[in-house]
Amino acid sequence: MRFSGLLLAGVLAATPLAAGESAPPGLVATVGRFQKLRVDDQSAAVSNLRLAHEHLVCQVSAGRASYVKAGDEIVGLFVEGSGTVEYVSADPIEAPVIVYVAKKSTSLSTARTDAGTAVRDRFTKLLWLASGDKAPELTGLEARPLTASFDAHREKFSKKRGRTLAVDFASQRLAAPGAPFAWVEMGGGSEDLIYEAEGVANPSERLSFLHGSASGESSLKDMLFSTTLSHQPTDRDPRDPPKPRVVLTDVDLEVKASAGEDVSLTVVETLVPQREALGVFRFALENGIYTTFGAHLSARREHLRQVTDEGGRPLAFYHGDGEVLVQTREPVAANQPVKLKFEIDGNFLVRPGGSNYWELGVRPWFPQPETWEQFYTLHAVVRVKKPFVPFAQGRTIRRAEEGDENVVETRIENPIQFAVVLAGDYSYKEEVRDGVTIRVATYALKNDRAVKQLTDLAAAIIGFYREFLGPFPFPEFNILEIDSYGFGQAPAGVMFITKEAFNPTGGTEENQLYSGGVNERFAHEIAHQYWGHVVKAPSDEEDWLSESFAEYCAALFMKAARGESTYKMIVGHWKAGASFAADKAPIPLADRVYLASDARSQYFIRTGLLYDKGPFLLYALNRELGDETFLTFLKSYQKSFRWKFGSTKTIASFLQFLTKKDYGPFFEQNYWGLGMPKE
Repeated sequence: MRFSGLLLAGVLAATPLAAGESAPPGLVATVGRFQKLRVDDQSAAVSNLRLAHEHLVCQVSAGRASYVKAGDEIVGLFVEGSGTVEYVSADPIEAPVIVYVAKKSTSLSTARTDAGTAVRDRFTKLLWLASGDKAPELTGLEARPLTASFDAHREKFSKKRGRTLAVDFASQRLAAPGAPFAWVEMGGGSEDLIYEAEGVANPSERLSFLHGSASGESSLKDMLFSTTLSHQPTDRDPRDPPKPRVVLTDVDLEVKASAGEDVSLTVVETLVPQREALGVFRFALENGIYTTFGAHLSARREHLRQVTDEGGRPLAFYHGDGEVLVQTREPVAANQPVKLKFEIDGNFLVRPGGSNYWELGVRPWFPQPETWEQFYTLHAVVRVKKPFVPFAQGRTIRRAEEGDENVVETRIENPIQFAVVLAGDYSYKEEVRDGVTIRVATYALKNDRAVKQLTDLAAAIIGFYREFLGPFPFPEFNILEIDSYGFGQAPAGVMFITKEAFNPTGGTEENQLYSGGVNERFAHEIAHQYWGHVVKAPSDEEDWLSESFAEYCAALFMKAARGESTYKMIVGHWKAGASFAADKAPIPLADRVYLASDARSQYFIRTGLLYDKGPFLLYALNRELGDETFLTFLKSYQKSFRWKFGSTKTIASFLQFLTKKDYGPFFEQNYWGLGMPKE
């Protein structure tokens, strides 16, 4: 399962700044100052000017420079001239993917040095902002402004979607003013580059290059997108998961949907700072999505109307560029919970392809902190206009008809991520099997035969997993038909599965094309209830804990159901897919592979790492340990890390404890490295 929604997530223009009447000063003004950077009206000639931050060095051979100001404060330099840049990644884990992506998708030069992997380019324009570092003194200033050049540079780089320097600087200034932070834009070379040095939480450096959209869609032609070339932590081993600054511990959600595309949300979130007092909280929150209507994309808006605290006091916030900053009236002490109430509305209910359903899926449609900061129980009330039927995760508290609305209320008592809601033209039946309510919902038409078959299949898979993974983690399991082909997703207590699963032997040629492997896909998505939700992956670098472990457990089910020959066929498929991908990147960096003109190969490399090489490693471990010990390992790890974040480090330690053998070298070579275990 990969949490990639049905829609192309996008970012629209920022919504207006908002603040309560008596909110503390700072947030709105700070974001505004960095949104309106300007250059001084004087500049100076510079030569042999060296600017350095951590692993980045920019050398200006000749040109002119001006001070850059946010309001009246000098925050950096803008340089127009000629210069070179060198960035060094000291992390050997990411070296292969840096070299591969740079070669395949950029004109950048790379070199292996004693210090690490060097990336080199030139530039003609440089914006250098570094908080905490005094800007170099310019001498010989003259009334030769660089305003036109600076404005053109910022206009171009401001087309980048995603995180912005204004929000990053505001977060740093208000949340940790003493922490180091840098944002550097380099233009005019073989590639346009952005360097970010984050010092607020999980300090790290990132080098990205900008590029346009490959879709050819006219509404995206003026947008730029950034792809990470290097991302290296500066205060921790990259094998260690990032540390949360705050944890989202509870979400109380009410969704009120119209009969069309309009919807309103009320979300009360409980957050707990972890290491220090916090006065500013940062979330991902869409302010727009793009969806296909006819031949072109259409934009939909999501508006954050108000944020209040538990006492009902309005709080200052900024919502734009897919993010939200919220400033509380007083700093919230470490380990002290705080409740924030968000009121949201917009026209972001989308019916894919004109179908009679919509999904608020695994994307930030309500405010969400980083993945490793999500660990929340959930209460949801969903109201939809009849005849739509709503579905939400967890134990059903009630289903009711209230006037012209259908209502469902649910609760999840164990910590999850990826809250979802779906509603549409559905019929459903439910049945309790071994204490689990299995609910199967068919789209548009009743399909009693499919309901019976899928209920039986789900019960059989759950029963099989119970023997070596433990009790099924949720009291109810919703299996919901999606009006499309060829994929599945498994949020907590839910499976979204496309329509070939409901008619695997008949229907259209397209249906028959995708129906192959439906049972294995079904088993994979059910395994995610254990691998991904009970044992959680703390970051993209640990995504194999979700994908590879689910894939291997699905193969064990297929072996039990179809025999050894089916299992060997699956292993052969893994070996072939892994062989194609293994020399491009290590498994933890599967999501870092970007091929500008070959999306198909990019897809197969990612798949080959997470869905082929990852389970092949588990196959090798199974062969070495034997079935009894290997299944004991899976069951014991599930029990020890139940409702916790796992990691590859703890997997290795657990295996060593179980077998008295050091498995560090195995994972260093084959998981963090490019190795392949021998069959």
